Amino acid sequence: MKVATREQVIRALKKVFEENRIVSSQKRLRELVSSYLKKGEEVYHVSEGRLRKIAIKEKLATVEIYSREGNPEKILAKCPVCGSNLDEIKNLTIWGEEVTIEYVCQTCGYWSGKRKRIPTKYVFHALSR
Repeated sequence: MKVATREQVIRALKKVFEENRIVSSQKRLRELVSSYLKKGEEVYHVSEGRLRKIAIKEKLATVEIYSREGNPEKILAKCPVCGSNLDEIKNLTIWGEEVTIEYVCQTCGYWSGKRKRIPTKYVFHALSR
C-alpha cells in the first residue's frame, strides 16, 4: 500500500464533494476518498487527519465540529482540527492583568474557551464550486 500524494487526495476529495454535499463523519470521508484512490492493483492510503486538514486548507469543505470538554490546564498552541495557529482573545481583569478568555482558529472556525474543547466528530459540508 502506497501513501497518496497531495494531488491525488485533492482530486479524490473534489470527486467526493461533487457527489456528496454533506459527509457525516471523518471515517466516512476516508472511506469515500479511498474508493477513488484505488487504481487497478495499486491501493493508496491516506489518514483521516491528513484528509481533514487537506479538505480544510484547500477550501473544499467547511467542517462542523462536535466536541467534549477537556483538561482546562492544557495549553493550546496549534489548532487540534487543522494545525493552524490559534488566535488568543484576551481581556483585562479588574486588577489590570491580561487573561486569555478564548482561543480561535481563523482557518477552520475551531474555538475553545476556559474549558478546552476536544474535537470528537466532524461533519463536512462541501463548498459550492
